[in-house]
Order: sequence, then structure tokens, then C-alpha cells
Amino acid sequence: MKAKLYVGSLIVLVLSACSESQDGFSPVPENSAIVGGIDTNKNDTVSNYVVLIYDNPTKTYCTGTLIKRNLILTAAHCVGEKASDLSLAFGINPLTGNYVLRKAYKTATHDKYKKLSSKDRNDLGLISMKETAPLNYRPVELADASFPLKKGQVFTAAGYGRISGKRSTPTDTQGSGQLRNVDLTINQFSQDETQFYIDQKNGKGICSGDSGGPALMRYQGKDYVVGVASAVSWTVPDEVKADERNQYIQNKDVCKEKSIYMNVKSFRVWIDTESKKLLN
Repeated sequence: MKAKLYVGSLIVLVLSACSESQDGFSPVPENSAIVGGIDTNKNDTVSNYVVLIYDNPTKTYCTGTLIKRNLILTAAHCVGEKASDLSLAFGINPLTGNYVLRKAYKTATHDKYKKLSSKDRNDLGLISMKETAPLNYRPVELADASFPLKKGQVFTAAGYGRISGKRSTPTDTQGSGQLRNVDLTINQFSQDETQFYIDQKNGKGICSGDSGGPALMRYQGKDYVVGVASAVSWTVPDEVKADERNQYIQNKDVCKEKSIYMNVKSFRVWIDTESKKLLN
């Protein structure tokens, strides 16, 4: 995980998804671990879209989505200091050594990105490659302003993150590095609709390492990325005394409360504009 923010009793952690639904929507995979999900296998559709992003200086990783043959959409906080620091591993379990490696060429982050904020985060980034993605990978469509995204719709979250937000030991990886997916439901939108939120109290959702990963949805026969994983947040109850806060947080599974996604349709103009710059 990359950053932690205390706002009163609210804490935001920056993270380091099939059944048919109404209006022709459905989650993407044919079977539905991220937290509470399943391991993605090479036959799942989602495995064709997702890549692990490794920041060599910090030894941290995130998740990204292929939106063109040589362009990846992710979170701004996943981009790092410079493109040459980033390794892009295509594979469902890259940490075992089974992957195809690509190097980042250029990067872009949203100019209004707010790292230490629970709202107006603008947490979006792009990574271009000189080489194209492996042949078995293909770009996914981007939701635009006309995409009918609503509260209550189900999508598929995918990422290489932990299966628990509770760290039992400093070196406990909690299953990270394996691509997983889980079906989640949009709980609500921010007032300006640039973000949407997921209730993770049922034990399903995103966690550290899933940052930048896609919210995927199938609509009228095509797969779309409708969101980008940004952070998890939770609250410390008011009754927890000041000298007990650190112990409370240490014992808490921080990925079992709420998560924040960037709403792709609200950022489509920025994505298209910056994509052209990176690919020219």
C-alpha cells in the first residue's frame, strides 16, 4: 500500500471482480481471490485484459488494464517517479516466474490527482509501451459519457492484490501476486459522479495490490472498463480511545469496509487526450 490518510475518524488507504443483470449488463467472467473472490485462470476472459505493474525502486506493485495494444490504464499513484522504473508483467501469476515482460515507455497522471483525499481524487494514470502486449492479450473498451452506469449494477473487479487487509506479520503477503476476480455491486456515487463506492463489509472487494485494476462490465455483447480501483477506507469508532487507536487499526481487516473507484466515463476526455499524447 502506498499511503495512509487520517481524516478525523476516517482513514483512507491507497491500495499499492456471472450472472445476468438488467439492461443487457453482466459481469465479465464466466465464473466468479482479490478479497472473497477466486483465482483467475487463463480461460477467463478477464485474464486477457489485466497486467501487473511493478515499481522497481519501491518494490511495490499495482494492477493495470490494457486499453490499446500498447497502452495501459491504471491509478495515478501506481505510475511512480518515472517510466523506466516500471516493469509490466503479463500473466495470471507473475510472481512464480510465469509471465511475459514489457517495459514502460511513457507515463501520464491526472494533473488534479489528490493523493491524500477521500474525494475528488482524480486517481488516474496511463502507461505506454514501445512493444505491444502479448498476442493473447487484447484491449478492452472504455465507457464513455453515454454509458448507462447506475447504482446497484454488478461489475467484475480484477487485480493482483492481497486476499486480506489484516497483516499478521511484516512479511505476510496474503496471497498477493495471483490474478483474482470477484463480482461487486456499485453502492453509491460521489455527488459529482467522478467516483463510485463499494460496500466491502460482506468480505468481498479490493485490497492492497489491486490499485489501478479494472471494474469490468459486459454491455450489449462488449466488455467495458467502467472504473479504476483507487483506495479502501474505513472508520475508527468514536468510542475507541486515543491510546487504543494503533492497536485497533493493527487488528482490523482494513479491506472489509469500503472501497473507492474512479468513474471512467467522467474521465473519458482526459484519457483520450493523454492517450494521443503518449502514443504520438
